[in-house]
Amino acid sequence: MKWQDKGIIVSIKKYGESSLILNLFTEYHGLHSGLVRNSNSRKNSNIFQIGNICSVEWTGRLENQLGYYKSETDNSISHNIINNSLKIDLLMSASALINKFLADRQDNSSLFKETLSLINYLNNKEKFWLSKYIKWELILLSELGFGLDLKVCAVTGLKDDLRYVSPKSGRAVSEKGAGKWKNKLFLLPNFITKNNENTVDKNELINAMKITTFFLKRYGFSLGLKLPDVRDRFTNKLDILESYY
Repeated sequence: MKWQDKGIIVSIKKYGESSLILNLFTEYHGLHSGLVRNSNSRKNSNIFQIGNICSVEWTGRLENQLGYYKSETDNSISHNIINNSLKIDLLMSASALINKFLADRQDNSSLFKETLSLINYLNNKEKFWLSKYIKWELILLSELGFGLDLKVCAVTGLKDDLRYVSPKSGRAVSEKGAGKWKNKLFLLPNFITKNNENTVDKNELINAMKITTFFLKRYGFSLGLKLPDVRDRFTNKLDILESYY
């Protein structure tokens, strides 16, 4: 069997002295592993890095075998990411979440396109990359079947004045609907509910990360899994930095 696809490198594992097991998030074949031979050659030294985008050919005798990859880099991690430790942590976090939570070899082409868009945005000197990442985590939750309903108030059914998120239902709650329970709800940042709005406000970003962290942990718990360590390191760094730019 043989196929060609585009993939994002999400994990790398050494195999023997000169080979790698490469796990790619591919556009049409989902999360898919393959063996790469002679990976430590000079030609391949810069190809196999987390977050790099590759054109690959996979071959295997049977569909369920590990098989072999041949790859060429379409886009490597740029100067703008390599020289920003927080962006590196963000990229590692996204890759680890994909690698841990997505099922192998299942088509997730819409999430692939969103992930590709996120990486390309990180490569540019844009200031809203962190709010873009948070929206990506919300999309990931939806792909996992754990999407949040932030369009109308869970209590009143109205679309106006949405201020909170219920940790129990994952639904938005308005100021009026929250009533005496508001202290038990997550604050809902405005930029989350608006497709074309982003922010650099630290408090809004931290509040948004609290929401995605809670529901990602809940999803992981349902599978007996913890969030990747790199995701925890990323959020811890967000807490202590004064500026992200």
